[in-house]
Amino acid sequence: MTTTITFHDDFPAGCPSAAGPYRNGGLVFTNSVGNAWCSPFVNDFVGTYGSPSQLFVSRDDGGTFDFASLQVCNPNTAIPPQVTTFVGTRADGSTVSAQFSTPNGDTTPQTFAPTGFDDLTSLVVSLGFVAFDNFVFEGVSAKTVLFDQDFPPGCPSASTAYASQGLTFTNSADNTWCSGFVNGFVGSYQAPCTVSVAPAAGQTFDFLSLQVCNPNPAITAQPVTFTGTRPDGSTVSATFSTPSNNTAPQTFAPEGFGGLASLTIALGFVAFDNFVFAD
Repeated sequence: MTTTITFHDDFPAGCPSAAGPYRNGGLVFTNSVGNAWCSPFVNDFVGTYGSPSQLFVSRDDGGTFDFASLQVCNPNTAIPPQVTTFVGTRADGSTVSAQFSTPNGDTTPQTFAPTGFDDLTSLVVSLGFVAFDNFVFEGVSAKTVLFDQDFPPGCPSASTAYASQGLTFTNSADNTWCSGFVNGFVGSYQAPCTVSVAPAAGQTFDFLSLQVCNPNPAITAQPVTFTGTRPDGSTVSATFSTPSNNTAPQTFAPEGFGGLASLTIALGFVAFDNFVFAD
């Protein structure tokens, strides 16, 4: 799935901004000038606070990605051509590089789309005095939310949303949860209940699978309904059921849940874990 990061979602404001990495779409961006940024910049692009500089890109979870393109532009018409160099490091340790240049005295955005930047664990972009935007990439491996990283403890927990790997989980039970549960799974603190899953604003994700289980052997079969909504408003849905009187984990993997802007999961009286998705 192709994702475009526009650097408009919670990007550090100011010139210089407060120093810090920027995370979006499962990627983390840092720079060689103390992680300070300039935003907004010419053409509503962003930049690093200092030039020349290097932009470092990797996946938040240490996985791989395919880099497709980046837009850059000169910040004003007095700037001569600026060279931008891309160096990608693959999972096998090999590297790939490409170099491009902006036109002289022209602030028009330039799209640089080098070929062969696949299966990268990291990307270094050596920037001249340029602004940048519209980082296009594809994730090539699935992620799994295990609900064991800072999940709200207790049953009930304190009322709060849960965020992990770029997704935010809320529920219709006033965002109260139960942890831990049977099989080390988690649950909502009321049943039946609807769990909602959303990526960062403007992003989409592919839902691949979820494990659920009955919380004890006295529970009858429990239906679980998944409804995904895409950015164009279209929806896709599927319903599955746990077996009766059985606490064994069940993996539900509906087809066609790609490019989602949101997902709702109508839970019966079940616990859940291992939410698998792709950027």
